[in-house]
Amino acid sequence: MRIIMACTEICRISAHFMLIGTPHRKHTCRECAELCEGCARSCERVGDIQECVDRSRRCAGTCRRMAACPLSKLKGKPS
Repeated sequence: MRIIMACTEICRISAHFMLIGTPHRKHTCRECAELCEGCARSCERVGDIQECVDRSRRCAGTCRRMAACPLSKLKGKPS
């Protein structure tokens, strides 16, 4: 399924952007959350792959939180 590959790739990119501390990570993390939610819905439609649904939803939630988090908090500095 292409959406699983897309979800995996945007997660990798978002994680890398967070590691290097770019403010652009907000954009990739928002997109990551959207793709991961789409992946979860797709896995639900397929059925019998609840692990995909659960992991995709958990990832989407994490990405939403990371998109909202100030960069200073990611770097361990007070905001």
